[in-house]
Amino acid sequence: MASTKNKRVCLSCKHYRPTDETVGRCRLKRGEIDPSAYPVMNHEECCDSWQDVGQKYHIRVGWIRGLVSKARNDSDK
Repeated sequence: MASTKNKRVCLSCKHYRPTDETVGRCRLKRGEIDPSAYPVMNHEECCDSWQDVGQKYHIRVGWIRGLVSKARNDSDK
């Protein structure tokens, strides 16, 4: 059952793995296709196979904020 807090976006999907601050890979067909062939998706996209990831959504958001913050600090130097 989908959480009412989380929007139906890739970033809150069980099958999605973020790779940077804007995109990630959909691992829906994990074990069936080569990992390098996983489709690249934006965080805001969503498909019919979406499944709520629960608390991990907040961990992912924090990880992305950390990447953005680090990039800003590196560019200020």
